[in-house]
Amino acid sequence: MASKSLMDQFIAFAAPVQNQPTARDPVSVFFAKIERQIGFAEQAKRGDKVSARVTWFRPDGSGYRLKIGREGLKFGEHQWFAAATLDEVIERLRMAKAVIEGSDALRAQVATNSKARSERMQGTRKPRKPA
Repeated sequence: MASKSLMDQFIAFAAPVQNQPTARDPVSVFFAKIERQIGFAEQAKRGDKVSARVTWFRPDGSGYRLKIGREGLKFGEHQWFAAATLDEVIERLRMAKAVIEGSDALRAQVATNSKARSERMQGTRKPRKPA
């Protein structure tokens, strides 16, 4: 029984954390990606070169086309959205984050897309060399 009291002492001393989403939670990772896209839009607004390969927004006529996520989350039936300016791109990204936070269906879509992408990537990664 001495080990149990040591365990109890450790738990009391170490103050365990309650189960909360971690930084690796797919939705948290996705929110970080939205913030990254906002940064890209701000860079483009300043006139800095931003690679179209990594952005979720594209020039389209006099404005921009925007999708939310590399795979493009579906908000209802819509996957692509219009924005007249880069300020609107930023606004739409922030709005999307707020909508995702409040929608179980969209959070589930993020998790599903993340899992599918992870599974696809498993076959493309080179095996790690043993240490």
